[in-house]
Amino acid sequence: MAIGIAAGMTRSAFAIALVALLIPLIFVLALVLPPEPASLLPLAIAVIGFNIGLVDLLLVLFACRRRPAH
Repeated sequence: MAIGIAAGMTRSAFAIALVALLIPLIFVLALVLPPEPASLLPLAIAVIGFNIGLVDLLLVLFACRRRPAH
């Protein structure tokens, strides 16, 4: 989630897309390089966490915008 929040805070579509592409790339390298078999479950958890972090950041931004200033 922290990666999604950090990428979203940059407010750069390029940064968000780059991180979204780097997550699976790193996992593919981790699957190919070690001799023992690896699981795809950590990849799924990382992608879901990234997306939840982005959605969480958007919800917080919208909540702060709608809050009246007194």
